[in-house]
Amino acid sequence: MKLVERKKLEEEFWRKQEEEEVQQREEQCQRDLAHCLEADCITAIEQQRRKNWMKTFQPPLSPSNKEMNLLDYPPLTKRQCV
Repeated sequence: MKLVERKKLEEEFWRKQEEEEVQQREEQCQRDLAHCLEADCITAIEQQRRKNWMKTFQPPLSPSNKEMNLLDYPPLTKRQCV
């Protein structure tokens, strides 16, 4: 009788140990995933910031017709019309 009870207690102990290990692994996976997502977000923000910074200092190499139409030229004088 004691042997059977002892065996059950041991099985219960090992089952609890295994459940705790599984839970710890899942929590670690969640932490790793959160860290990766945070790193990806920071990288995307930094890339966009650099892209915007480059746009402020580098004019387009070959402006399209649409961009050319947006340029604001002063009106022509009478001499320039001739």
